Amino acid sequence: MAVIIYPKTLSWNYMKQRPQQLMTHLGRLGHRVFFENLAPLEVQFREVEPNVFLFNDTQRLIGQVLPDLRRTERVVVWTTWAKQRTRIPLFRPNGVIYDCCDEFPQWAKYEAPMVAYADHVVCSAEVIRQRMELAYPGQDITLIRNAADERFLARDPLPRPADLPPGPVVGYIGAWAYWVDHPLMMAMARWFPHVQFVSIGAAYGDVPSYDDYPNVHVLGEKPHDALPAYLQHFQVAIIPFRYHPITLATNPVKAYEYLAGGARVLSTALPECIAMNPHVVTATTHEDFGWKLHKLLSEADSPDAVEQRRAYAYRNRWEERALQADAIIRSL
Repeated sequence: MAVIIYPKTLSWNYMKQRPQQLMTHLGRLGHRVFFENLAPLEVQFREVEPNVFLFNDTQRLIGQVLPDLRRTERVVVWTTWAKQRTRIPLFRPNGVIYDCCDEFPQWAKYEAPMVAYADHVVCSAEVIRQRMELAYPGQDITLIRNAADERFLARDPLPRPADLPPGPVVGYIGAWAYWVDHPLMMAMARWFPHVQFVSIGAAYGDVPSYDDYPNVHVLGEKPHDALPAYLQHFQVAIIPFRYHPITLATNPVKAYEYLAGGARVLSTALPECIAMNPHVVTATTHEDFGWKLHKLLSEADSPDAVEQRRAYAYRNRWEERALQADAIIRSL
């Protein structure tokens, strides 16, 4: 087993996503994980999951914790932010894995030095993998997509959350950000005035006001453990992303979580969502999205279709992705 360090990029409690999920499941496999928290901590090295410890006292980790661990274990840095290239040597790792899971244009200038420094590159989407293989021939590159949280697979009925509006609900769970197609959301709210459109997730960047749309409800971020209760009461779960370099290269975590909950899923035509056909329905234009949403809302779902969606999510759990990551770590 290895000591795995995830350098400072985000906070553990911020919208549980790929880094937290992979580190959680690598800890369950027996690796000792140190997650450098972005926000200040009152207690250093608190164990938040089995074998997963939060810290941001970097000097204490380097000077007091790692020396003893190095005697018996390799130290591996797993980073999702190329800008960390200049900090990684502080940890004196035996191996470095660069996990390219977002195509933010402002990060592009940091990529080449990070890839050159890394022992292995992981990609979260096929589009990223193909680009990396063309740009960096000879580098070891592995595709590890996102996955479903097993908690979304629970079948016990959950009560309808109090802040979920009455009536049919079309829901979105994720960052309420500039890559959401807000004109699409506004069009759907106009075209389906009897439907309640609900957004659950932290605001990110500048987004327009929905004050003129009484059937759009921006509920903000909710604890990750509370999300299955909301999802159970969605008639349709949506991924209303606009076409942008970030979204065209994304493998949406929310798609797996929606499917794990058995929900019907409608997305704009993102490459990774098209690859999930028939479990995810995709639409190319606003008109196409509206027509397919109408079809999903007006047709009864079938128990067999629900089970097929759940089965797809079960085959794509974070446990499976962690086994892929574990194999790479052991190979270094």
